Amino acid sequence: MEITERVAAFRDLLGPPPDAVPAVDWAAVEAWLEVPLPADYKALVSAYGPVEIGGGPAAIRLHTPCVSADGRYDYGAWVVETHRHSSIRPGMFTRERRRFLPEEGGLLALATTAGGDHLFWDTSVSDDPDAWPVVLLTTSIAVGEAEPWVSYEVPLLDVLSAAARDGVAVRAWAPLAGAGPWAPPPRGTYVDARQHAALTEGEGLAAVTALIPPPLTPHLGTGTWEQVFTRLGTRLPADFTALTERYGAGNWSWWLDMPAPLDLEGRCGLAADAEEMLEGYRALREAHPEYYPLPAWPEPGGFLPFASTIDGDVIGWCTEGEPDQWRVAVNPRHADQGPPLPGNFTGTLLNWLRGDGPGTAGFPGLRPDQDPLEHMFFEPFAARGTG
Repeated sequence: MEITERVAAFRDLLGPPPDAVPAVDWAAVEAWLEVPLPADYKALVSAYGPVEIGGGPAAIRLHTPCVSADGRYDYGAWVVETHRHSSIRPGMFTRERRRFLPEEGGLLALATTAGGDHLFWDTSVSDDPDAWPVVLLTTSIAVGEAEPWVSYEVPLLDVLSAAARDGVAVRAWAPLAGAGPWAPPPRGTYVDARQHAALTEGEGLAAVTALIPPPLTPHLGTGTWEQVFTRLGTRLPADFTALTERYGAGNWSWWLDMPAPLDLEGRCGLAADAEEMLEGYRALREAHPEYYPLPAWPEPGGFLPFASTIDGDVIGWCTEGEPDQWRVAVNPRHADQGPPLPGNFTGTLLNWLRGDGPGTAGFPGLRPDQDPLEHMFFEPFAARGTG
């Protein structure tokens, strides 16, 4: 069956397309990518735009050349960031096995799943884009999955057909509803120019979001800040609440885990995590007060933890003064607890992302020859049990 017939049959499976779909200048897109794109992808995108196909965490969210209504999503920026972040994670690829565009025969990002996985075309298989198979990079490697790469060994249309048959047919991808057309950046400029500028310019949350774009749909939880404050017995610094509202639950650079700030169910939210870490800190301080100089919250100036790392370090505040005056404090697993850092969490995070380092044990630094944009990223965590 010809591709046009297969696309027509698939459109019958999906049902009528939306009324308004962002127009795509395919010649401009392919010139920017420096590679032709599969005909089935172009036909589906031209008809449906950015949509979610299937149901549950495995639902496929098709990325298309468009710009979201609020400007937070840009197709070119998404392609660049997905390739950069997928290619640098430890143990997740070797250059002999996988290469990433713009190298010849690399992987080209095309979609994500509702669960946060990434889908690519493997362009090394054929010079004919219609023969490119889809491969998946699963984020479950973060929780112990041995093999992050899954090859479907079939083109996109076959993968989408299976997703549509197994779940909900098709629905608008909410963050990109009302998206507009995308135009490639002018020749000689780069999609990530704003990020490069943020390495040295700006401060606070604005600089963090310029450096590491936040997710479109951060997982926050279903509670309220007032409920969190009541449970912890204190309000929290405004810089922290603003930052976590933009990013939600996730992992910074495969090192710093941030819980869902408003999740009050079970043990996966900020309040419950803080209580558990605080209990552990109290026990350590009672046993070895000489190694843990900060008292435990709610004692005056006490240590109030809010995040942990893959190395077992605990990040918190020294609660001296009003919440907006609190300084970041670190309880490192493999070193003595030092004095509080000079700034708030957003400033500390920004310094670390820029490669400056906060100057204390517990935060891993970069070598002088390492580019922070190649090593720093945010990987959002999806809500458990949801699509």
